[in-house]
Amino acid sequence: MPSVQRYDSVPIRDYHFDDQTGFLYVYRVPIAGAMVQKYVKSDGSEEMEAKLPEEILSDATVSSANSKPVTDGHHGLVTKDNSHDLLKGFTASNGHVEGNMLYNDITITDPNLISQIKSGDKRELSIGFETQMDPTSGTYNGTKYDAVQRNIRINHVAVVPKGRAGHEVRLIGDSAEAVEQVEPSEEKGNQMETRVVRADGQNITVAADDVEKITKLDADNSAKAKQIADLDAQIKKLQSEKAQLQGDADASAKKADEAQAKADSLEADNKKLQEEFDKYKADGVDKKLELIDKVKSFVGDEYDYHGKSDRDMKIDAVKAIKGDSVDFTDKSDTYVQAAFDMLEKPKKVSGYAGPEPEAKGDSADPIAKAYYDLNHMYKGGK
Repeated sequence: MPSVQRYDSVPIRDYHFDDQTGFLYVYRVPIAGAMVQKYVKSDGSEEMEAKLPEEILSDATVSSANSKPVTDGHHGLVTKDNSHDLLKGFTASNGHVEGNMLYNDITITDPNLISQIKSGDKRELSIGFETQMDPTSGTYNGTKYDAVQRNIRINHVAVVPKGRAGHEVRLIGDSAEAVEQVEPSEEKGNQMETRVVRADGQNITVAADDVEKITKLDADNSAKAKQIADLDAQIKKLQSEKAQLQGDADASAKKADEAQAKADSLEADNKKLQEEFDKYKADGVDKKLELIDKVKSFVGDEYDYHGKSDRDMKIDAVKAIKGDSVDFTDKSDTYVQAAFDMLEKPKKVSGYAGPEPEAKGDSADPIAKAYYDLNHMYKGGK
């Protein structure tokens, strides 16, 4: 991976003076952070480079920020050979990480540089560092990058002039997270003109030529964020409706199961009834029809047998032949059956060949008694 030099800037804020020495102190200044930044290289090309948390906040990088030179502008790497001319102050030894930022304290000792800071001619800090470029692209915090800065080692912190036109509204606060930095051109000897714009709820420093583009992107992002929020609301509504429909479907499925079970039960009952009907038909209907035919042979085809029992039809047949004077009151079914049977061949009933049964008494056989009474009835006896 190629090794290059880079320069990042943050504003000087809340500085103090030592009453005894007159030195200028800036406490707890954010000098670097995890972010994606656009750099304008010496050939004029642009590249989005990422300082990933595992690189910029590593122990080695944090340690490299301690006890380093403070310079008046960037003049390349500071070494022992040029420190006599370049050293205008130093960083403290309390480099540390807060969130995704690297913090340290700054002490400036050079009276000329202190005067420029007080007058406002120079009001930003810019770290100079060495890094190895890894041409691996990706995305960090929603921003795409073309390469990753690896093995970041801070060499110095420079005090640089504020932007020529864009820093009337300066970044306020502890975070330099959204500051966009550029690499100074060694050929031109100056930095790109920048502006501070409000985007995504915070002030950010951008190249002057990119102000309109950033503003439009921020508006587009706000519109898209609203669309996303609307879609999320629609999704939640649809999910709620889906859950309700699913509940209704489950209830309907349960009712359908219950209805099917009831239908199955009714079908089983119907099958049982059909079996019983078939059995009754086999056992009784034919006999019933046979009886009706026999009764009609005595009473005529116009006979209405509906609603009448077998006993009623047999009595009607007997009375049709023997007259209504025949009394079957309190007579048994056996007696009625015997009377009906004798209608089939009445001419053969001319007497009783067997022994004369007892006409009275509780001990008389009921069938024999019935034939005895009927025999006398057909003979015209009483």
